[in-house]
Amino acid sequence: MFPCSSCSKTYNRKSHLTRHELTHTNQPAASCPFCNKSFLKPEVARRHSKTCARKANQPPPAALKRGRKKQACDECTLAKTACDKKSPCSRCSSLQRQCSFARQERETTVPPCTSSSSSLALTSRNALRNDSPFFFLLHFTDPKIKRDRLAISETAGSSIRRNLETLHSTLEDALLPSNPFQASLIGDIPALDWLNQPARASDEFFATEDMFDDYFSSKLSNQLNQLMVELVETSRSMGLDSEGQRKPLEITELASLFTIPNLSTFISAFFHSLHWHLPVVHFPTFHPGDVSNPLLLAIFLAGAKYTIPRNASDIPAELLSVAEEHIFRRVADLSTTRLPKSPASLGPAVEIIQAALIIEMLQFAQDDVQTRRRIRVVRHPCLMSIVRCLGFFQLKRLLAVKICDDEATWRELIAEEICIRIACWAFLADGFLTVCFKNHPALSTFEMTCDFPWITELFEAENVSAFNKLVPVYVTDSALPCLREVVIKLLNNSNVDGPLLGHSLSVEHLLILIYGVNSLAFQGRAGLFGTISLNSIKQAASNWKTIWDATTATLFLVDNKEKALHLGYPKHAEELWWLLNATLEAATRDYKSIGLRYLDSEETDDLGDLNEFIQWCYTIKQH
Repeated sequence: MFPCSSCSKTYNRKSHLTRHELTHTNQPAASCPFCNKSFLKPEVARRHSKTCARKANQPPPAALKRGRKKQACDECTLAKTACDKKSPCSRCSSLQRQCSFARQERETTVPPCTSSSSSLALTSRNALRNDSPFFFLLHFTDPKIKRDRLAISETAGSSIRRNLETLHSTLEDALLPSNPFQASLIGDIPALDWLNQPARASDEFFATEDMFDDYFSSKLSNQLNQLMVELVETSRSMGLDSEGQRKPLEITELASLFTIPNLSTFISAFFHSLHWHLPVVHFPTFHPGDVSNPLLLAIFLAGAKYTIPRNASDIPAELLSVAEEHIFRRVADLSTTRLPKSPASLGPAVEIIQAALIIEMLQFAQDDVQTRRRIRVVRHPCLMSIVRCLGFFQLKRLLAVKICDDEATWRELIAEEICIRIACWAFLADGFLTVCFKNHPALSTFEMTCDFPWITELFEAENVSAFNKLVPVYVTDSALPCLREVVIKLLNNSNVDGPLLGHSLSVEHLLILIYGVNSLAFQGRAGLFGTISLNSIKQAASNWKTIWDATTATLFLVDNKEKALHLGYPKHAEELWWLLNATLEAATRDYKSIGLRYLDSEETDDLGDLNEFIQWCYTIKQH
């Protein structure tokens, strides 16, 4: 027995005594990541955070890992040797390997509930106060930033409150047992409403989970098991990496991550964070039990990466690379598959492409040069080739936006819109590589003859009724011309102040436009275009800024600037205009004598060139 030195209570375990002694210190041991309220006991804080998440309509915190905490680092655990628990441990230091204890210590130096999102939001606000045009690009290219370079956590902090009831309902449907005989037993088992149950202690929660697994197996749990098996098989087929250190994944290390509770949390986290930067999946009609394995895997991992608080050591180091390989093998298979022409019939192929776009962006958020090079040189061209073969870059709507009489018509419109969004955000991904890494464009701006995507509000409408209410507002303006035609108008300075401003322009459309002009500017500097002068591109940039100011001014009449542009990368579109102007100005000088590597046409995987150029821009501005 272990007695408490401050009172008469005794405990069978020392860990229980230690937890009890914290109550005598009156110092909070944990806090709620949603309201920042402090608690003496971590388990009380966890129960409160679950309730707080439901009230705020936010994804619940990730489930705690079962069992005792690790008594050894990852390397010592794999080698089955004793670990001295130092940071880093002696064995890892002697073998010159990265110790997981040292990594965890670095990650816990910043409180999880205020780490990346709050600090980045503060950086953004300070940059705006200082009239800095490059606060996001400086963050992204800063060599000191090791986590969340793409600033996706900031979006999660200001994301709109989604209606998660539909998601919970579809999850419950997918949790019904696949065996009809087992389904008849559900009435004798605690209900499937654990998603909506009051928060309970961790032990009770896992008892319910174990009971769930013992009684029946659902389609969704079978799908998670299948995903784990596929990932393990893929990792074994990949062989060793360039350093000969890659270890195949094991089911045992994936089992604690690929759980039903985590699935609910990670899907919710994805649609609150990365989705706004890559809105190619339709949340209102997303059904976890009906999507393909590649898309479920991509969304699951993206949500895992951006769930706060979350211990990064819970995600095996090689998992993202194995998932990338697994998804892009399916992309490669599409090139030999005969596919239908109708967007409504392309469901499985579209989901593979959606998964590839998500995993591509997720991998670019990692601070690894080899990963970036693999995405830029191997994965991205393969993805662009498939999208081109499907004809998405030239896709015109066959169905006009109209009030829908039934859900089937609405879903047909959504299926067509998703294909157009895939084309547009694939173009944005290509432009991102060009702007940041001087990657020669895989897609010409003049090749983009598909329709522009809908405005966000129309795409995010929760149901047919909400969609129909927005249709009259959307159709009052005439349809936008394609990107090719708009860019030609900008280059020729034709009708910029006229009808173009009357169209349904959104900040997403303007983001696509500025990437298109940036792509032309790079090709002009690299000598790939002999007919488009830099003066024409300067004129196009000036015309874009005129439209941007007019469009955002309209938004600000409805809402304040920070709130109107808080979702995704469109809020940073003006930075791309600043960068474009700076490169055009520097191109007129003898930049070779200045030594600015960003202005040459040599591809790179190092963000240092862009960071150096931005720092040079600040120096010129100060003088």
